[in-house]
Amino acid sequence: MSSAPRERGALAVILTALLLAAATAHAAGIIGDPARGQLLFVSKKCVECHAVRGAGGRIGPDLGRSSVKGSFYEIVAAMWNHAQTMDEKMKELRLIRPQFEGTELSDLLAFLYFLNYFDEPGDAKSGKSLFAEKHCIECHAIGKEGGRTGPRLDAFPRGTPPLQLAQRLWNHGPAMVAMMHTRNLEVPTFRGNEILDLFAYVRGQGQRRAPRTFKSAGDPIKGKQTFVSKGCSRCHAVFGRGGSIGPDLGRAELQGSVTQLAGRMWNHWPAMSGAMQSMGMSTPVFHDEELADVFAYLFVSRYDADNASADQGLTVYREKRCSSCHGPRGEGGIGPPLSRITAGQSKEEIARRMWNHASAMSVRMNDRQIPWPRFSADELAALIRFVSNEWQQPAARPAAKTKP
Repeated sequence: MSSAPRERGALAVILTALLLAAATAHAAGIIGDPARGQLLFVSKKCVECHAVRGAGGRIGPDLGRSSVKGSFYEIVAAMWNHAQTMDEKMKELRLIRPQFEGTELSDLLAFLYFLNYFDEPGDAKSGKSLFAEKHCIECHAIGKEGGRTGPRLDAFPRGTPPLQLAQRLWNHGPAMVAMMHTRNLEVPTFRGNEILDLFAYVRGQGQRRAPRTFKSAGDPIKGKQTFVSKGCSRCHAVFGRGGSIGPDLGRAELQGSVTQLAGRMWNHWPAMSGAMQSMGMSTPVFHDEELADVFAYLFVSRYDADNASADQGLTVYREKRCSSCHGPRGEGGIGPPLSRITAGQSKEEIARRMWNHASAMSVRMNDRQIPWPRFSADELAALIRFVSNEWQQPAARPAAKTKP
């Protein structure tokens, strides 16, 4: 019996629980439908070559662990840059190259985007070592080991969501940091997967009872409101909207799962605490799912990240030799007339047309010995903006003659 059905079943079980924040964002009209994208990932045979966290094919990279992180444009650029290689491999395996209709590509991209939001399982064995190395054991007890200064960390329900632990860590920060300073202990910081490993250990030592309901995926709509009400926007902007004391959280590099981002937030506690004190602000305390909501908001906001300059699109259009087939003004030639096809279209629709046209385009480019164009995320963003907006601009009127 083939392992494919089992892998698909495992994929569905693994991923169905990971779509809460994405579904909320879709309901708000922010992104495509990730739940439908999950089904397309299987029906379009993506799962035959790509795994997600180990469930699926082994031919291409595991898309739950790949280095492709970030915005819509980064994911589309990665797909486009590998289009020729993917075509060759699918022909070799006698697989039909997927074509997308309507919102199908948008839905698939929403699914792929949210794969980077959720955590991989941490290493509890490594976490136990970190519990001692990070001095947690000095104040907190688990089982028969540890201090009594702080609360016991085995009193939580076993399997408590990581973001609930991160929220408790943040809320406990002022008392915890002050106590560590009095005992001359170094305040812990987290790198790489360390916070995942530490939380895996703590979560595995909890009480065998059902955890209280905690939607660790978060609600980006509520998160935006919380980001303002808790004063985060006084120091941090999101794509230019907000304060400038801290980094712009829309443009800053925030690669990693949501719990890893919470670890980085904790690492900046000293600088953030000092800045808040100088502004007369109290440290924000998060309740219920508020921290998860804030991270969902930041993550969803970055989906449309576009750092391309306004005039870069024409340069990309020329340098990537799009004009040699589609004409200098999108009037068409060897390729279809973009001025009629892409004008006013959304980025998702333009990406869909590019993907569906890629195989025919590859043949024509090979015949003319034109290299396959590869794009960075910013280049692709600039190009899509250009072909969507440029053809709508009216022709420049000649300057009026002045009377002598």
